Amino acid sequence: MEHGVKTLSSIRRYYLFQFFHNIAFFSPVIVLFWQANGLSMTQIMLLQSIYSLGIVILELPTGAFADYFGKKKSLMIGSLLWTIGLIGYGFSHTFWQFAIGELMVGVGSAFISGADRAYIHELLKEIGREKEFMKVEGKARGVIQIAQAVGNLVGGLIGSISLGLTLIATGLSTFIGYLVGVSFPGIKKEPKKGRSSYFQIIKESIVLVKKNNRLLWLTLFFATFNGLVWPLIFYSQPYLQMLGVPVYFFGLIFAGFNLISALGSAHTLQFEKLTNNWTFFIMSLTIVASLLLLGLFPSIYIFPLTLIFLMFVFMNQTIITDQVLKIVPSNKATTILSFQSLVRRVLYAVVGPILGMVTDNFGIQNALVSYAFVALFFLGILVITEKRFV
Repeated sequence: MEHGVKTLSSIRRYYLFQFFHNIAFFSPVIVLFWQANGLSMTQIMLLQSIYSLGIVILELPTGAFADYFGKKKSLMIGSLLWTIGLIGYGFSHTFWQFAIGELMVGVGSAFISGADRAYIHELLKEIGREKEFMKVEGKARGVIQIAQAVGNLVGGLIGSISLGLTLIATGLSTFIGYLVGVSFPGIKKEPKKGRSSYFQIIKESIVLVKKNNRLLWLTLFFATFNGLVWPLIFYSQPYLQMLGVPVYFFGLIFAGFNLISALGSAHTLQFEKLTNNWTFFIMSLTIVASLLLLGLFPSIYIFPLTLIFLMFVFMNQTIITDQVLKIVPSNKATTILSFQSLVRRVLYAVVGPILGMVTDNFGIQNALVSYAFVALFFLGILVITEKRFV
């Protein structure tokens, strides 16, 4: 009984960590912050590429670090780097100062990437509740959405005082997340004799992805889907500006979207059961259709389709993580998840600036329509070939 109470407390602390780590007070005004400092959409998306490259460089090493030295240590290092990077970012004013901030936060993200999901999976496995992972992680993704809703609401108010202050406040919230993480219980490690070396973990994980057809397909779909969809999240603010929506409504609109997305993320398991073997097909088709509608028929009534981007990114991550963790051994779990994120980040780093340039030269509407056909091509190929990788 006492063990069960302790486990419940640990899960709640995991939810708290995700809440404070993911309150993004800068979210409703970050594009305005960049534009106020003279950046174009191309430069804005280039910053996202720099952020992604910071993660790519250390994605696998930090994943192996988490598997070898402990997921908790990796989470704590990542949280501190986020805190330092965000606070410094809030005091910056030039592209290259922003680039340094993006790199710092990117490295922090690399330490956290995959380690959070692998940590809670190991904790549940240790106490015989491994089958509850999708339920717990689905709720955690919902908590993240709630945190982002709070960040949007409060961030709009903070942004009315100072746009840079939203980043500093986010850094302080991340530090609270760090303090919560310090209280996480440790996970039993394998005896040192039976554990792979640091670099062996990286090598063996890459080999595992190459040899396991299902794992390879899941990696490709996760990287392609999330890599293509994530850049679209930065288009919500300029899209609303194009529609003439007053800026002071931004925080309220995005907070509402986050709450709806949180509800969807919390029902990831039900969504997967409902869609059965058509889950990835339905996700892909919905994304393509939403892009076309947003580009061809710009309207405040069409705009709510953008919340699908955020919701499906989280749902896709949870579903694929659950499938991956059923395939790979726990001592390589974080590295495999990090490898998937690495491939996604590489794609994101390439696609983002190109999408930004198309937007600067041809407008948001044409960029979204063109992007719909790009998404249809790549996601279509993966959905059609899925059965070959079982």
